[in-house]
Amino acid sequence: MQEGLTAAEVEALYRRYAFFVRRRCRLLLKNRALADDAVQETFVNLLRRGQEARQAAEPLRFLYRVADRACFDQLRKARRKQPWAKHLVASEALDEAPGHPGVDPELRRTAIELLSSLDPESQAIAVMAFIDGMTQDEIAAELGYSRMTIVKRVAAIRAAAQDSKTR
Repeated sequence: MQEGLTAAEVEALYRRYAFFVRRRCRLLLKNRALADDAVQETFVNLLRRGQEARQAAEPLRFLYRVADRACFDQLRKARRKQPWAKHLVASEALDEAPGHPGVDPELRRTAIELLSSLDPESQAIAVMAFIDGMTQDEIAAELGYSRMTIVKRVAAIRAAAQDSKTR
């Protein structure tokens, strides 16, 4: 049984969704070069182990999760290279993707700035809650946690965001 997608399948996904995946990576990383690396890693991962993409009910949502992990890896690498940096600094001005209408734009911006200081699970929760505008029930189902765990994690991220605003 094949582990990943064929080159033709990846090419079709790339033609259809690369624009959206790149925009998301640029939003999360605030750096064009790192975002392009994350986009490339996203689609390379599909070649290696993308069989889940075939069954995905929402291919773009699936690609966002793969891209999020690639972006979080980029954040970890950058933090290891520059542990003194609280977050990545944009190498050039980027247009931010429009936010989910149910998410406060200021909280969204602060959550993005906090991503590099969060653990991988909190990064995923922050993106789903403050960028994608998913409900706590949806996040719990997506990640396989209880709703109460998500409630506590979102509250901790909100507190960290509020704390960083007052500094």
